[in-house]
Amino acid sequence: MKRRHFLAATAALAPSLARGQALPAGPIRLIHGYDAGSNPDTIARHLAPVLTEITGVQIVIEPKPGAAERLAATQVARLKPDGSTLYLMTGGQAVVSATDKTLSYDVLKDFDFIAIVTRFPFVFTVAPESRFKTLEAYLDAARVEPGKITYGTSGVGSTLHMAMELLLSRLDIEMTHVPYKGGIGAPYNDLVGGRLDMQVITFSNAQPLLKTAKLRALAVTSKERHPGFPDVPTVAEKLVPDYDVVSWLGFAAPAGLSPAVRDRWNEAFRQAMTRPAVKDKLEELGNDTRVSTPAEFRARVEADMGRWRPLAHVINQS
Repeated sequence: MKRRHFLAATAALAPSLARGQALPAGPIRLIHGYDAGSNPDTIARHLAPVLTEITGVQIVIEPKPGAAERLAATQVARLKPDGSTLYLMTGGQAVVSATDKTLSYDVLKDFDFIAIVTRFPFVFTVAPESRFKTLEAYLDAARVEPGKITYGTSGVGSTLHMAMELLLSRLDIEMTHVPYKGGIGAPYNDLVGGRLDMQVITFSNAQPLLKTAKLRALAVTSKERHPGFPDVPTVAEKLVPDYDVVSWLGFAAPAGLSPAVRDRWNEAFRQAMTRPAVKDKLEELGNDTRVSTPAEFRARVEADMGRWRPLAHVINQS
């Protein structure tokens, strides 16, 4: 191709490439459904400045806590798909969507999926002086005293709640769930005070307490041991071989998002998660920082909904 023809072709192509990769001028609203200081909020605040650096667009974080992420999702689902809003969705949304038939939105129809950015397991913890030295001993006590042994989580219908109920359903054990609100302080106080037998907690929240021996880990919910705590066994090792509960955080947007804008955001997340300031910090908090494709994100939501749907009765009876 002659040089003048090449330049003409490039000039004709350049505007379409610019339009395809362009994001709204901003600011971009980043909405999530949890309190300030929560794991989703922490991850959002680590990512936002790096995303701004990569895209040149200001990002404003808007926590909309309440109703196990329903309030945030309801709001985002009603917004225009113009690329000006991102929704930080968690694995808890798959639980809600699988078990609550009264939702005003359909997670698979009302959102476009951009990327899962982190994955993380949960850990079953007890007070340092607890009589339960292993998860097996804890579950054996529940068999002897059905309904008297307790465990605490961040609330009814949370992924933490479902992780325990999935295990109990597989082992046919009855136990009492104690839901809490407002972070880990209240359940931790009850745990060390002897008023709660066990707490299901995210690794990011558990790590500082485990490292300072303020909590003791009985087991991790992932299929394989966590690299940060290689001495903590998995549930699958001795109890339920195929047990594997790993939650996630991902970014979505109102349905109808331009594929070009979606792909531009996906690439921005891929770049952000390779930056040491983000990757090292999130992995230090117990996160696996691989970034998914939009199709992989949708498939994960569908698969998780299939897993949690049979446990809907647990939530509806609580």
